[in-house]
Amino acid sequence: MVDETPEANCAETTETHERHASWIELFFDLVAVAGIGSLTHLLHRGPSLGDFGLYLVLFLAFWMVWACVTLYGNIARDQTRVPLMLTAMLGLGLMAAAVPGIPDRHSTTFAAVYVLVRLGSEHLWGRGKIVVDWPAVQLTIGVYPWIISLWVPEPAKYWLWVAGLALDLWIMFAVSGDQVLAEARKRLQAGIRRFQQNPRFDPERFDPDRVPTMEALHADPAHLGERLGLFVIIVLGEGVIGIITALGDQSWTAAVLGLAFAAFVILAGMWALTLLFGFVPRLIAETGTAEGEPWQRIMLTHCGITGGLAALAAGLGLAMGHAHGHLSTGVGWALCGGAAAYFVVVGLSGVRSGGGWRRQLIWPLPCAVLAVALGFAASHLTALPLVCAVAVLVIWPLLWETWSAGKWRNGSGPDRPRRRASHHGSTSANQ
Repeated sequence: MVDETPEANCAETTETHERHASWIELFFDLVAVAGIGSLTHLLHRGPSLGDFGLYLVLFLAFWMVWACVTLYGNIARDQTRVPLMLTAMLGLGLMAAAVPGIPDRHSTTFAAVYVLVRLGSEHLWGRGKIVVDWPAVQLTIGVYPWIISLWVPEPAKYWLWVAGLALDLWIMFAVSGDQVLAEARKRLQAGIRRFQQNPRFDPERFDPDRVPTMEALHADPAHLGERLGLFVIIVLGEGVIGIITALGDQSWTAAVLGLAFAAFVILAGMWALTLLFGFVPRLIAETGTAEGEPWQRIMLTHCGITGGLAALAAGLGLAMGHAHGHLSTGVGWALCGGAAAYFVVVGLSGVRSGGGWRRQLIWPLPCAVLAVALGFAASHLTALPLVCAVAVLVIWPLLWETWSAGKWRNGSGPDRPRRRASHHGSTSANQ
């Protein structure tokens, strides 16, 4: 809710910069990422194109639930209702537990829990409150195909899931929060007029103070940027856990240790590229606002980047489990496809934020093309050279970004901080 007074705005700015993720929010993030980590089970059987499609659909379902509840905690601040957060976490846990049974069983259970959590998150805000920055969290039209899917067998059930998620994504960009607020206020005023025109209306008993109002709710940019960054870190941490688990199940030969090291280099490099040299947390930390960058685009970029990272991490775990011999086509695409998706999303977000194509031709686009090429060649390679090749794709942009940020320059002259700030600012704005 926005207070237009200067004093209130100053107070809100101070609180925004000092606020950090709460314990319940961190707990919720861990459960959400654990659910995403369970999706690796879908890639153990080949995987086929259908497995990849189902992986994408279930990832979007987990991410939508996480985004809705995360935005609630961001806006509610100290008034966040912990029991409701815990209930949402329980729902995510049930969804994660149902994943190993999909598609053979538990598909209906997964859909039912998703519907309950989404419909429950719609009522978190209370009456008369409109989330202007991202109205999709309150417009649950996309849940209706999921409800229908409860009585539909596979594979039509999954196509209904796709339709529901497509509706959610369409609403993100087709519906304006300001328009939703204006329409809600218009309907409220029309209802008041109809009430006053009622022949039984008694003006003396009418209390204007009891008339409901429509309140505009806005996100806390710095806090939400931190939440987005923490989610990325936990996704990467889930990948590290997968590597450690796979390493512990094998004999520690030189090839296996080299494979584990290259996999760790990839995840560490993705962490640096995402959180040190670009994306939303860095952008918001420098500007203190999301001006010029709609929240719909920011959230969709976060979804794409974390989806790519999750697939990449799953591919690394699968490659670790096949350290000897050639990889299957599906495992190669899980690894290289995740990397390609990451680079494509980073490149598109850079173009949309005003960076132009010149910067994208330096590493996002070439890295995406090379990752796709590696995906086609994966079935002819063993795990070690493929993972090392992907590591090179990550190291190259990391080296370029550190050089662009001025970290390679020697000396401490008065012009050095200015150059670093300039390059660093452009990097953050373009990713």
